[in-house]
Amino acid sequence: MPTIQITHHTVYQHGGPSTAAWQMLQLQPRNEATQECLDFQLDIYPPAPDLTSRTDYFGNTRHFFSIRESHQEMTITSHSTVKRTADVRPLPGITLPLASAREQVAHAIRDRGQFELEQYLHATARVPLLPEAATLADGLDADHTPLLEWIEQLGRKFSETFTFDATATDVSTPLSEVLQTRRGVCQDFTHLLLSCLRQQGLPAAYVSGYLLTNPPAGQPRLIGADAMHAWVSIFVPEVGWVDYDPTNSCFAGSGHIVVARGRDYSDVSPTRGVFSGGGGHTLQIGVTVEPEE
Repeated sequence: MPTIQITHHTVYQHGGPSTAAWQMLQLQPRNEATQECLDFQLDIYPPAPDLTSRTDYFGNTRHFFSIRESHQEMTITSHSTVKRTADVRPLPGITLPLASAREQVAHAIRDRGQFELEQYLHATARVPLLPEAATLADGLDADHTPLLEWIEQLGRKFSETFTFDATATDVSTPLSEVLQTRRGVCQDFTHLLLSCLRQQGLPAAYVSGYLLTNPPAGQPRLIGADAMHAWVSIFVPEVGWVDYDPTNSCFAGSGHIVVARGRDYSDVSPTRGVFSGGGGHTLQIGVTVEPEE
């Protein structure tokens, strides 16, 4: 049961003085069956005396604050300590095939009143149900392959089709462009897989968080070199929600730290807000994820 420490440092630098700021943060790791947030601290400068928090519809913790003094730089640093265990999954061969799973999902919504699953089946602004995304599952056996094995096969197709390229996209790049260029980052691949899965009749959610990675052999862990990560969570009938990381072609493990869950990136963005004055601004982010010594 590893204990992991995360430091997330955000800096806004303005071209001129900003007279006020109103911000919403989603940086605190969730408490879940395989994860416990042992400690969470926020350092904000200039100081924010009205910092408050509340839990949103999806069970994520949101922090809100305002700054009412002139400033040209604002820094937000979160410190988290999380205890994480590996997710427990059934053997892939005993899960239902996709065709049967679709029927079970429809039954759960129609007859069991699990209406919350509906929101993870439909298109959103960031996850349009593009026909080209649905065809990524073409050639996979939906009638006989157990669902977890089918997900693994789909993940391998993703890794063979798309290339990780941190310079290829930004937060506003549409999925249609990712499909054309076959390049993107974890946010793009997560949105794309969501579009594909939802068109197969599987409820699928967006997950934001952190990924514990190991530095190359003999090299030190670089402070601030990590970043936030994203992956999908898929509703598997008779099992529950199962997390899969399309960027790394693997099911989520003890190194995946969950911060927020939602329908797409807009539900889970780590920082969001507005400034009064200041002209344009630049944003710098540094993340460090390391096991506790």
